[in-house]
Order: sequence, then C-alpha cells, then structure tokens
Amino acid sequence: MAVELNERRKQIKRLQDNLSSIRKIAGWSAEVFGEKLGVTKQTISNLENQKTPMSFIQYIAIRSVLDTEIENNKESEVLQKAVAILLDSDDELDEDKYNEVQKSLEKVAATAVAGISGVALVSVFVALVPLTGALLSLENFNWKKLLE
Repeated sequence: MAVELNERRKQIKRLQDNLSSIRKIAGWSAEVFGEKLGVTKQTISNLENQKTPMSFIQYIAIRSVLDTEIENNKESEVLQKAVAILLDSDDELDEDKYNEVQKSLEKVAATAVAGISGVALVSVFVALVPLTGALLSLENFNWKKLLE
C-alpha cells in the first residue's frame, strides 16, 4: 500500500510540475483547459504555479482530458509524446536527462503558444528534445493502474 501511495504522489507531482507545458502543447489557454475540467482559469493557474497542491481527483480528471484529446486528435503527435515523456517515462530517464527534456519541452510549449502547430511543431519537437529513438517510441504508461 505504501508503494502505491508513493507512486501516486510521484505521478501527481510530475503532472503538476509539467501542467503548464502540457497545456500549452495541447494548444489550450488556461481558461479553455479549465472549461474542459469544470474548474476556473484561476484554479489552473494555481495548480501550474504550485500555489495549491494537485489532488488525486484533479490528477484523474486532467489525465482523462489528456487521454481524450490524444485519442480524438491523432494529429496531436507532440502532445502524445510530451505526455509519454514528461509523465510516463519514469523508468526510462535518469533525473538529469529528465530535467534536460523538461526544459526542452518548455521551449516546445512556448513555440506552441506562439501559434506554431502541426508539422511545424513536430519539427520543433524533434529538433529540441534530446531523446533516443527508443524513448520516442514509448508505449503509453497506464496511469489508470493508480486507481486500483
């Protein structure tokens, strides 16, 4: 039980630490993202700025929205890879590599906010994110096992 609780806390922290980048890569403003989750823009801001801790219920809701977006928007390759790398690559990256990738994906997110999307965003992603081919082909982590 303690192992599962620690894994749950770790996953929640990873999502909260990367929420802003993931939201921007998805192309959502804080207001639009909040609407998708049924919360205010201020709630999103507070989570992204670490003013309030993310609850497990919020984690579940956010992961569900992300899963739905990835499933319904197959062209959103960058979002799928960003989620896989930032949230689901636990055993694949050491801390230094994770931090390097996280910084690179923040730049990709800034590019997305600037209005670049589609194939151009994929090109930016490939150019900025220092990964091996093996990591790029990560299978999606089954975050739903945290519900068990």
